[in-house]
Amino acid sequence: MGRRLEQFKIRANRWVRRRMAWAGLRRVDGRPLPEWKPDEVWMIVVCRNEALRLPFMLKYHFDLGVSRVLLVDNDSTDGTRELAVADPRIHVWTSKERYKGPLYWQEPLLRRFAVGRWCLVLDADELFVYPQMDRMPLPDLATALEAEGAAALHCLFLEMFSREPIGQVRYRAGADLRVAAPWFDAEGYDRKKYHPVFDGPAPESIYMGGTRGRMFAEEFGCSKYPFFKYSPGLFLRRGLHTIEGAPLASAQGAVLHFKYLQDFKEKAFREAERGAYWNASAEYKAYAERFRQEGDFSLWHPGAKRFEGWRHLAELGLVQSSPALAAAAEKRVRA
Repeated sequence: MGRRLEQFKIRANRWVRRRMAWAGLRRVDGRPLPEWKPDEVWMIVVCRNEALRLPFMLKYHFDLGVSRVLLVDNDSTDGTRELAVADPRIHVWTSKERYKGPLYWQEPLLRRFAVGRWCLVLDADELFVYPQMDRMPLPDLATALEAEGAAALHCLFLEMFSREPIGQVRYRAGADLRVAAPWFDAEGYDRKKYHPVFDGPAPESIYMGGTRGRMFAEEFGCSKYPFFKYSPGLFLRRGLHTIEGAPLASAQGAVLHFKYLQDFKEKAFREAERGAYWNASAEYKAYAERFRQEGDFSLWHPGAKRFEGWRHLAELGLVQSSPALAAAAEKRVRA
């Protein structure tokens, strides 16, 4: 496929998907949506049956400086929607449609509400970690990144797990996810050259491997771009694992992924059957097959590291600060 033809197909597909997605969404909270102020960071979340993880995930990011959340609930049956509607800072849409690929509902919300704004786009089982976060809330991070001419922050995607077999995790909603599943792989992330489709700023490489690579001896994307200033010319690709059209910050953050709690076995079989995720849920089918063979299993191994904060990740070379961020954090502390 020629490069221009590929660009045209991506743009056309995005246009069609955006309109299809809006047609299937229904607003359920009934609260007026205030103006998105320039000094605010909002968060966009799409989820299905995440009442176990969502309470802590929301608190964690509100504490970091998120002002408001735009949430799409994909026909949950476990109280996720009711939980979200109860918080006046959260505006909720629902849909009974099957999730039609990466960013199916996130992209329309971004295009309608987030043009020219810094935003955080995450799943309900993810926590955003960034350099200087103990001294700099999210609005200040956005200001510091923009001051250096950046419009997006690259993050390393870290799978978090417990030492016990998955089915023996005893996490309770609202508790700290980092305590329930504190371990991660500090090695096994390989850089692969990224081949951009569009003209303009783009990553030079993408991280591959990580925990899922170790488990299944296959390539999995371990780069993610959850924090960015949205513009119509920005292209979020491969489910936020790559981004084009946004100058990248010199710093690097991380996304902690808490998939492997006690409900994961049931989810693996359910989603393997539904086939709604990427590649007909091939990854969930692989998990389901392993559960069939072993009954239960642990992701822990002697080389795993326990999470101790962003500075620990920086010591391991997985998170990287920058002189500009350090200076901005120091200035805020002294103010």
